[in-house]
Amino acid sequence: MPFYQVFHSIDLSPSQKDSLARIITDAHTAATGALRLFVNVEFYHNTNPFQYIGGLRRPNNKLIGWVRPRGEAGEHLMKEVAKEIQEGWDNTVGSVGEKELSALWINDTMLTGVKFGAILPRAFEDQAWFEEHKAEFQERARKGDELFSEAIQGNIINRSS
Repeated sequence: MPFYQVFHSIDLSPSQKDSLARIITDAHTAATGALRLFVNVEFYHNTNPFQYIGGLRRPNNKLIGWVRPRGEAGEHLMKEVAKEIQEGWDNTVGSVGEKELSALWINDTMLTGVKFGAILPRAFEDQAWFEEHKAEFQERARKGDELFSEAIQGNIINRSS
């Protein structure tokens, strides 16, 4: 549910990826109130380090986010998220030359879906969704699923760490 894709032309270390994933998760959850459990971040290293922008070949690091519609509040919230992510990238990776984050786009077109076997809630209804499915998640935690153990303990359902 929010799904952020990071496409990078440069090599990113595991610690840089960890840091960026936390920055993206924190920015999104702090601005929207979404559960940390919902935030997905994936990294893709471009095998061809040069792409074309405006017809010119150049390195291109970009981030694309897919989020649920939030009505009028969404644009303002996502601008906050974008600003925090941009600052986080600059502080973690850099902002000059090949290290620059060339583009950051957030799309609010994620209409619905399924997460952990349950239909996704509408934006701003995450906590109620979690409570509705808590028994199922507790069972998964009891069976050893670390993600659900953390969620039940409150470590990844809160808005920010």
